[in-house]
Amino acid sequence: MKAPIDILLFGLDTPHEREFVIDRPTGFESYVLMCFSTPFFTKTIHGIEFGKPGDCILHDPNSHEYHGTPEGMVDGFRNDWIHFTGAPIAEMAQRYQVPFNEIIPTGEPHVLGPLLRAIAMELSNRKPYWEQKIAMIIEEILLTLGRHKQLHGEFDTFTSSEKAFKEQFVTARMFIQQHFEQDWTVAKMSELVNLSPERFWVLYQKYFRNSPKDDLITKRLEEAKIQLLNTYQSIEHVASHCGFHSLYYFSRSFKKRVGCTPSDYRKNMGN
Repeated sequence: MKAPIDILLFGLDTPHEREFVIDRPTGFESYVLMCFSTPFFTKTIHGIEFGKPGDCILHDPNSHEYHGTPEGMVDGFRNDWIHFTGAPIAEMAQRYQVPFNEIIPTGEPHVLGPLLRAIAMELSNRKPYWEQKIAMIIEEILLTLGRHKQLHGEFDTFTSSEKAFKEQFVTARMFIQQHFEQDWTVAKMSELVNLSPERFWVLYQKYFRNSPKDDLITKRLEEAKIQLLNTYQSIEHVASHCGFHSLYYFSRSFKKRVGCTPSDYRKNMGN
């Protein structure tokens, strides 16, 4: 039976001579996906464009492939790349809104590296269901690109000050999530980025599509579910350990969001 997706060629962090230029007017008769770890130029549906490290491009079969090293660079461009074919690819690209022949910024020069290495392992070992596994990895690649495309589009709508604060908020959110059990208030959270509580609330909602309070409650309840299933601690202890100072509030929040009480959740899930 023919594999759902065929891997024809691929390379990891491939170096090229500075004068080397790929120029295939009729394409490679396959889908070609590249992610660059250096500056480069390429032909897109918009014409010749210059890209930066972390930019990717997905060519459809028979499209003009043209890319190389910009003038002024000492070394040639480097990239991760893969040539592949298969009926599911077009549907996957449409599902995750991955455009063909357009630059997709990711900000991660080796965003494809781990996934391509996973494909290499499957091709080498050929364990049971290896073809299906490769198809799943390709779908994850396209999902990842679709996610970056959407996030980049959203980022373009931010004001200059909103763009400047984004990374600080990502770092602050990670810290809050790692210390979810602490007695957080919005005022205390806002100190992590040196903003007023009101400004912090507005930007947090914009960046993460959730309020800081609701986001924290969601994290605490996820941790509570883990403890309910993997420990014999009392529900009161679990509530306190996850940052809920009121057992009543914990039980009410849990039932509202999970659909049952903490004790029923523990019972029904097998502990």
